[in-house]
Amino acid sequence: MKKLTLLAIVERGKGKGNFSCFATESVGNYGLNGFGRSAREAMEDIKEAAREFREMAAEEGKDFPEEIEFDFRLDVGSFFDYYPLDVTATAKYIGINPSILRQYVSSIREPQKKQIDKINAGLERLAHDLGCGLKMIDRPAVSYVQ
Repeated sequence: MKKLTLLAIVERGKGKGNFSCFATESVGNYGLNGFGRSAREAMEDIKEAAREFREMAAEEGKDFPEEIEFDFRLDVGSFFDYYPLDVTATAKYIGINPSILRQYVSSIREPQKKQIDKINAGLERLAHDLGCGLKMIDRPAVSYVQ
């Protein structure tokens, strides 16, 4: 086995610093999981688990992919942990009640598919707007006045 790409789900549990990550498929008899105090830590932990399982498989003479790449998908809470966006401002931008989005982010409430779709559409619009060629000024605003 050379290279394998696995879908990995990153989710935030209730409380602070409670993130997990799991591959949706096992590799041989190995289920890949990661845990951490942040989404990034959980994502790094699953990569470390893959390295450890690769070593274990080699010692046991078993086949294991030389390289595993993860296609990470984040839930709402892990998304806002991974990307340091202001939840209230983002909620207003995408048209969701800020209080409700904060509840999704902290895992107090779980969004339904309709809300997830609305959040994703809003984030895609934000990404497009940020990449549309607008640039910040590179000197004080008054220096542009002639």
